[in-house]
Amino acid sequence: MSLRRFRDLDEAREDLWTSADDPELLQRISSLWRRSSELAGVEPRPGVWRFRSIEEANADRDDHVRRRMVALRRRRGGNG
Repeated sequence: MSLRRFRDLDEAREDLWTSADDPELLQRISSLWRRSSELAGVEPRPGVWRFRSIEEANADRDDHVRRRMVALRRRRGGNG
């Protein structure tokens, strides 16, 4: 990795920006998603899920998130 120097934070922010036609954009997004999934330990739930209402769908999502948080805490040695 090469070293880059910036005069201010705005210059550094501009360097992070990627245009939509950048040929490496898809690879960068894929790499970011893969790494974040590794860190969070997220595995997608299999299948198609149908709900009678948006409230039921939100409750299921909230429950799924809560169970993932508990599992992550246990893996990291916390008290889930």
